Amino acid sequence: MNDKTNAKPDESGIVMQATNSVIIMPFDPNNSMNVNSWLKYFNDKCQEYNLDDTWKLNNITAYLKNNALTEYVNSYDTIKTWEEFISFLTERYIAPNLVNLSDFTSKSFKEGDDITLYFQEKLKIGRQLNLATSMILEGLSDGLPVNLRQLLAINSPNNPTEWLTTASKLIKIQKSDENQINPSHSATQNLKTNSTTEDQVNPPQSVTENKCELRKEVKDIIKNFDSVFSKDKYDVGALRVEPQRIVLNSDLPVSLRPYRTSPVEEQEIKSQVEKLLQAGLIKESNSPYSSPVTLAFKRDEGKKTRLCIDFRKLNALCKSDSEPLPLMDSLLDKLSKAKIFSSLDLASGYWHVPIHPKDTEKLAFCTNFGLYEWCRLPFGIKVAPAIFNRLIRRILTKYKIDFACNYFDHIIVYSSSELEHWKHLKTIFEICEKENIKLKLSKCVFAQTKISFLGYEIEQGKVSPNNANIETIKKLQPPTNVKELQRFLGSVNVYNKFIPQYAKLRYPLNQLLKKDVKFNWTNECQDAFDKLKETLTTKPVLNLYNPDVTCHVFVDASQKSVGAVLKQPDASDILHPIAYHSRTLRDYEKNYAITELECLAIVDALDKFYYYLHGQKFVIHTDHAALVWLKNVKNLRGRLFRWSLKLSMFDYEIKYQKGCTNIEADMLSRHPVSHHLQHALHLLDINEIKTQQKNDNLCGPKYHEVKDVIVIKKRNLYKIVVPFSLRLKLLNQAHEQFGHPGVQKMLNLITPQYYWPNITSDITEFVKHCSVCQLNKKRKQKRFGLLQQVPSTSTPFECISVDTVGGFNYYNSTKKFLHIVIDHATRHVWAFPSKNENSETYINILKQIFQIQVPVKLLTDRNAAFTSSRFKKFLRNYNVKHLLTTAHHPQTNGKVERVNQSLVTRLKCKVNSTSTKVPWTKLLESVTNEYNLTPHSITKYPPAYLLLGTLPYDSPIGQNSYYEPVNEARNLALQRTIDYHNKNKIRYDARFVDKKFNPGDLVVYEEFHYPNTRKLTPPFSGPYEVIK
Repeated sequence: MNDKTNAKPDESGIVMQATNSVIIMPFDPNNSMNVNSWLKYFNDKCQEYNLDDTWKLNNITAYLKNNALTEYVNSYDTIKTWEEFISFLTERYIAPNLVNLSDFTSKSFKEGDDITLYFQEKLKIGRQLNLATSMILEGLSDGLPVNLRQLLAINSPNNPTEWLTTASKLIKIQKSDENQINPSHSATQNLKTNSTTEDQVNPPQSVTENKCELRKEVKDIIKNFDSVFSKDKYDVGALRVEPQRIVLNSDLPVSLRPYRTSPVEEQEIKSQVEKLLQAGLIKESNSPYSSPVTLAFKRDEGKKTRLCIDFRKLNALCKSDSEPLPLMDSLLDKLSKAKIFSSLDLASGYWHVPIHPKDTEKLAFCTNFGLYEWCRLPFGIKVAPAIFNRLIRRILTKYKIDFACNYFDHIIVYSSSELEHWKHLKTIFEICEKENIKLKLSKCVFAQTKISFLGYEIEQGKVSPNNANIETIKKLQPPTNVKELQRFLGSVNVYNKFIPQYAKLRYPLNQLLKKDVKFNWTNECQDAFDKLKETLTTKPVLNLYNPDVTCHVFVDASQKSVGAVLKQPDASDILHPIAYHSRTLRDYEKNYAITELECLAIVDALDKFYYYLHGQKFVIHTDHAALVWLKNVKNLRGRLFRWSLKLSMFDYEIKYQKGCTNIEADMLSRHPVSHHLQHALHLLDINEIKTQQKNDNLCGPKYHEVKDVIVIKKRNLYKIVVPFSLRLKLLNQAHEQFGHPGVQKMLNLITPQYYWPNITSDITEFVKHCSVCQLNKKRKQKRFGLLQQVPSTSTPFECISVDTVGGFNYYNSTKKFLHIVIDHATRHVWAFPSKNENSETYINILKQIFQIQVPVKLLTDRNAAFTSSRFKKFLRNYNVKHLLTTAHHPQTNGKVERVNQSLVTRLKCKVNSTSTKVPWTKLLESVTNEYNLTPHSITKYPPAYLLLGTLPYDSPIGQNSYYEPVNEARNLALQRTIDYHNKNKIRYDARFVDKKFNPGDLVVYEEFHYPNTRKLTPPFSGPYEVIK
């Protein structure tokens, strides 16, 4: 796509460029047609005048009026392509006759309704509104009854199809009064198409565990405490505590004007404000305070829907709150003896906190339609984290809870056994009821043996950082020059106290840094490099986070990536790393100015390290001096304003640091992190193997013990005997970490080192039942379904087909479509050019055909023009039976598809063999006549002869006809067609297998994707249950 040229708007916003004689109706949002219709009209006009996208973008201001023109001029610098302009216009001016967000949110499912109909209608509205998939899923669930919505949240469907499948099953289970639900069932279902029992659907018993009782307990406890779980975003409790005060250092009110918003944004703000009013979270105000409201981008919804208040001015006056954050070391110590965990997430946590009536006026915010003030604690206030954390901590302390801890709105419940865990959960839910706390079920995780908490993985007394934290250095490539070597050594030198024999390991590399020494990377240097990386990345080199110590974030950016390191000082004031982060820039980010890139690095780092930094003061180190002004600058626009707004919720100080001293972050930003699958050094931990082998009491005459590990000797190689409890874990580790290999590769991967009885059959069954493999890998066996043919016809006009070929733009004609009609019995063809392919065009074409004879049947594809009510009415008036092809299967209409190719080839030859430029439309008639007069390869007769009795040329010796009589020729043509179809069916069926499906079978559906699009989309979806 061409970018727009240097044409700039003048002071009035108009691009000074002549539009010649192009007459196009402008777009006026006040009284014009809806935006989608106008864009189609504008594009059609531009095609009529042969105008490309560059011309459109350079002259579009001449065709915009009122707010549309003003909004475009304000956004001129951010719109570089025609696609970006279309997105800009459609986002701001949704047609008034289209659906709105209230149509989507208000639609609900009631007992007795058809779940499929509810799903289809609400999904259609969501897609018309261009909502993100996550928002559609949330809206679908919000419309369900509470008990069904809570059960669905446990299953966590990832896409609309999975949502419908899961919801249908839950409703079916409820109707049959079944009490057992296995939400993880879909991940291990057998997708065989033949009838299976439930035992057959699960993975083999030798490599799985039964979780039914565990899940039943989860369902029961959720059902018993239904009132604890929030029904929607605005269903939040009010903590039974004293209303909280907001103390300012000055009595001078902060009053700002509202920000200007687009019509779409204002509608979204108004909708959310109304819901907040109805929920009692805000109220109308006449406060002297006023902070502006805006919408921020919400990642999970893919658009600007997060309501934010710009409290930056008010935060500058807020008196700091010294509430200490929870000590990470203390939290980890509490979890050391736990074996089972649950993570609970408060629904809109801050909104639980009531504000003192005298202070609500300080939290007033202004919109373009009124002034309101918060009755609850809003997001964005500097003291909000401290207030909220203190209240939750005091509640847990009041009840003397020693099996749960919190970090802001996250509560971890930990126990030493499942039975004890259910009692602990019940106690926590009872406290939530007493204290009026609401939880968000979709973000809660129940009864897990391994859980992630604030960047750590906790599992039965084991605490480890996330694997990704130290992968950055591990992925670095060997240096190719002195500067790169200095960067590497500068990075590892920070951690020399963690590396045994650091000076010895580094010695070969130091030699390359000496003056007048040629850079020669030897095997010795490579060994030293590898050993340094191995020692650094396989040892516990990261310090635990200490919330009482100031954090330092070192950031840097380059033209390829951004990088950051989070550090904290020790008792000797030496900074140590807590976590690493770097990522490559997206294509559009590479166009940012250097200041924007450096600011992006800060925003990206704060997003990554949010849980460490939110609610406490920290220092940002950057080598870009211009960013020091970020907190104080006024009149920011665009992305810098959005980033400044996001940063305003943090309490930070920016310090300038020269790039030469910011080595670590600088290196991370200049070495993009690869996102390849991470390798594990060991599939199983040796200590865990020893423990589980003792628990399983493994014994046998062929087993030996080597270094306290039970092994078996096979072909002079000792293999570890894997206990039953670790087999599923081993298979999962190997299958996931090595890219879901097939059966043979899994055998080659595991059997050289591990052994257990029936290992081959267990691996075969495991791979066979992997849902990820089934949905993402093509079948190598014969595909299902024998050839179903369209019956052959014996008489003309018994059946005709219609199809269209596009792509004839600019071939000396404004017409770009070729419409082809073929008679099945005779193969006779009619061809018509046109500018479009709507129902009116097809009706006019068929009227010309019907003047010859009205057919009995018409075969077409499922183009919208053919399925429109107007086209259907036209066929009913002529009593023509309409046949539609199978979706995404053009072979159904194979006759016309083959003719398309033949005519286009003939036309191409004509156009390119003519010395003068002749419009292709004028050559079409001769091409069609030539086709109809040429004997067909199957019937052996010219189509014109079979239909009209017309010979292709006169006989040199004066014979009246050198073919059989027409009626006899038609019978022969029919027989030859039938013979050809039979042979074709035999060839086709040899590559397929007949398959009958029975009700209750689970199947996957092969999705259709256009070529060169969605390469990473699974080729199958499901599983689906066969109903009938």
